[in-house]
Amino acid sequence: MEDIENNRKLFEYTLGRWIYNEPRRLAERRLVFNVGELMKAAAKSVNRPTSDITSFRKIAEGGFNRVFDISMKDGSSILARLPYPSTLPRRLAVASEVATLAFVRSYGIPTPRVLGYSVNDNAVGAEYILMEKLPGRPIGDAWFDLSEQERLKVLLQIVKLEIKLFTIGLPASGSMYYARDLSPSTPKINIPGSDGELCIGPYAALRWWFGERGDLDIDRGPHDDPRLVLQTPAEKELAWIRAYGRPRFPFKRAYRETFDYKKQDPEEHANSLVEYIRLAPHLVPTCSKLNLPVLRHPDLQPNNIFISEDFSITGLIDWQHSLALPTFLAAGMPNLFQNYDDEKSMSFVLPQLPDNFESMDEDERARAQEQFRRRHVHFFYLGFTQRMNEPHWHALEQETGLLKRRIFNDASSPWEGLNTPLQIDIVRVSQNWSKIAPADSDGTIPACPIMLREQEVQRRAALDESLREVDSEMERINGVLGIASDGWTPNESFESAKERARLIREEGLAAVSDDPWLKEMTEQHWPFDDCNEDE
Repeated sequence: MEDIENNRKLFEYTLGRWIYNEPRRLAERRLVFNVGELMKAAAKSVNRPTSDITSFRKIAEGGFNRVFDISMKDGSSILARLPYPSTLPRRLAVASEVATLAFVRSYGIPTPRVLGYSVNDNAVGAEYILMEKLPGRPIGDAWFDLSEQERLKVLLQIVKLEIKLFTIGLPASGSMYYARDLSPSTPKINIPGSDGELCIGPYAALRWWFGERGDLDIDRGPHDDPRLVLQTPAEKELAWIRAYGRPRFPFKRAYRETFDYKKQDPEEHANSLVEYIRLAPHLVPTCSKLNLPVLRHPDLQPNNIFISEDFSITGLIDWQHSLALPTFLAAGMPNLFQNYDDEKSMSFVLPQLPDNFESMDEDERARAQEQFRRRHVHFFYLGFTQRMNEPHWHALEQETGLLKRRIFNDASSPWEGLNTPLQIDIVRVSQNWSKIAPADSDGTIPACPIMLREQEVQRRAALDESLREVDSEMERINGVLGIASDGWTPNESFESAKERARLIREEGLAAVSDDPWLKEMTEQHWPFDDCNEDE
């Protein structure tokens, strides 16, 4: 009976809870596999008998994978990483990460050494990667408490590692694979110097495979032409809308009041995608250096950065869904470091604590300290990059680079009932056309292929501003509840988060009690209740 209970904990998500739609989140993460066969595979990967294994325990659960520690008699450990059933693309996500880990490791990026893996049907009953255990520990939440000098030490090392990535020559944009893991019919471009072993193949990013997108017969790369890199993600979304699109509410329920609780038409998004495709060829830089493919870490956040006791980086983990993209699209500050919403950070001025910092009350000091930390990280990441990583800095200092990356990402993202981000991007591109479009041979700027009436520009701007206000309010409420944006909270906080959510719901409904229709809509679309996510 105890073994059954232990195995249940191995197969199911136990790190936290969700205050809404928890059954769906748990089902997405439930993976039953053959524990004994995984132990056999682990022991075989280091030429040991299974009898040398002393323990098998779950040590981590992330958004896409579960990690187990398999300890041996001599004190060594093997880590087994198994993707959830909901992790896409099946096979390709694991195959790409294995090849990427080996490739970047060969260029001096500290990553776990892969000991074995399987992307096909096997006795374990699941895909897996077996890898060595890195020394050190993940920074985790300690990142927010580091001293200035400790932060600077980590930032400097990150930039130095990125220098290595930016100097690697790649033949195309796409994801990396061992050629043996791709079918003969899958498009691929061999990586020079790998003797045909490694190649660039289809994009392994989730947005290419989300929902029914994996069933579409479309071009998923690789691409050695930056125009195709820009266009095909939007063509992917157009193909999906034509095959599966139907009116739906915005996925984020807090947005629905802004749209008068009306379902949004996928044709409106399709029209924006067509407009984007007309703009895309003009987004390609004329500078050839900006079009060179670059591979970067896809999720550089505290839990994926391992450090030693003296804050030396010992490894970067979780390269799943990695992409090589043209430099002008690959560039950008990792979310962990950027502070783009802050005016002083954008002005690239050395941050300082307020003059009256010592006289502030405790809450004010905490807010000022956090603001300083964000500005400090943003400033010095940029400063180290400017001084040491010229290819990245050259891309970052392009005046319209951030806008180009934003519109590319918004055109690539799966449509879930929200048209405004891409629509406002198109407005900003048209407004900055003289800075974006390459001049013709006679020096003239071609006319922007998209013309918008001022009334439409104002409508989009008003919607964008409204959604930003919603985002700000939801961030505040999530902070009060102690939950992540998807409703996740640690186990020990679940009951209190549920109770706080109940009280906020009562207050929200009471505030609209004089309007029966609005009360009904508020209740029906309340963002912290269980709901049908496919409506």
